[in-house]
Amino acid sequence: MQAEKKKESPSTVRCIDKAIDVLCCFSVNEPELGISEISTKLGMYKSTVHRILKTLEERGFVIQSLQNQKYRLGFRLFDLGYAVVSGLEVRDVALPLMREVSANTRETVTLNIVDNNERVCIEKVESTEAVRNFVQIGGRNPLWLACSGKLLLAHLPGEETERIIKGKVLGSTVQGSPIKPQELREELALIRERGYAVSHSERNIGSASVSAPIRNYEGMCIAGLSISGPESRFTGERLQMLIEQVVATARNISIRLGWKGF
Repeated sequence: MQAEKKKESPSTVRCIDKAIDVLCCFSVNEPELGISEISTKLGMYKSTVHRILKTLEERGFVIQSLQNQKYRLGFRLFDLGYAVVSGLEVRDVALPLMREVSANTRETVTLNIVDNNERVCIEKVESTEAVRNFVQIGGRNPLWLACSGKLLLAHLPGEETERIIKGKVLGSTVQGSPIKPQELREELALIRERGYAVSHSERNIGSASVSAPIRNYEGMCIAGLSISGPESRFTGERLQMLIEQVVATARNISIRLGWKGF
């Protein structure tokens, strides 16, 4: 039976549309399919199906069986699916603990991720103090400025970190201090070594923050937890208490996400 021809949108990229159709042929009930079977399902020429499958195979989206020459979905799709789940799950797991930290410290607590080489806030619990830091969910800031960004930058793969440092005009802090690439590299190494980041008056004069990494079951840093507030409340013994709070809470969130703690 001839497959129904789909109505194309003016913005549709037809070759991508066909590749997605091929991927969607696979299911729990049909985990393995041959070229002829996919061709019949979609009403595509076998030569077209073959080219699409070979391209998908090169990128890890499908795997060809050596026994029967049929194809099945590859682990690259699993990686992408896990990235989606992790992005949603980390907010659900983190939010109750973020509320506890905010109640204990009376400071603003935020959850941040990397997106398009920027630090993005995806969740927050605001301080109830009259003088507090204001953070906007969805707000974007450079990875190389202030501890919430530097914490994430420090835990990117080394080549990615270096690409960002080399590819950007780093500029200066809000106080006018120039950010030098080599000094930034040294600070990122220190952040990785001690497991947290601290900043004072880098992005906003009079504000300070502390951050720690949140890890997934593989030990990869997938987000950063930050506590922020007026610089006057981030000094001495209280600063040490805030560091201990953010590190312990980030670790607790990580363990709930499947990290083994080592």
